[in-house]
Amino acid sequence: MHKEYEPLGNHIQLVDDRNREEITDRVLGINIEKFFMPSVANVIGTDLSKYKLLKKGYFACNPMHVGRDERLPIALFNEDEPGIVSPAYFMFEVVDTDRLNAEYLMMWFRRPEFDRQCWLRTDGSVRGGITWDDICRMEVPVPPMEKQLEIVKVYNAIEDRIELKKKINDNLAA
Repeated sequence: MHKEYEPLGNHIQLVDDRNREEITDRVLGINIEKFFMPSVANVIGTDLSKYKLLKKGYFACNPMHVGRDERLPIALFNEDEPGIVSPAYFMFEVVDTDRLNAEYLMMWFRRPEFDRQCWLRTDGSVRGGITWDDICRMEVPVPPMEKQLEIVKVYNAIEDRIELKKKINDNLAA
């Protein structure tokens, strides 16, 4: 184990905020690219007050399809307006944001190596789920905060450049 790697469970905690006051009816899911999307589930007649309420800075993940998809659908919620996710999802937050940056952690979750490690920890169910304890036992690098912020800044600059190039290509094609 590299000395900068630490168990993820040292840095995250479950949150279980429910939509009891029915603040929103915007049901979200997580796509395979690890972004939130409008849910495709039929929720007509469903009691949305039991759904979990997403707030800015919360992570959500669907632990039930890792074996099937060979990926852990997980995303960081960065919107100001709340959304809701299935009660079956895990929802968590970073405990100490001075020690671990949420955007940096989300970058780590997007790595194929993270998904491979999740897949290796799946249970014997038909879909191949992963437990909260298994997620907490996974190790992640935790460099100094300055380094994390630098990595996030460079990553975002590259993502912005890719998006700009796509727009330019779309305009050229049109």
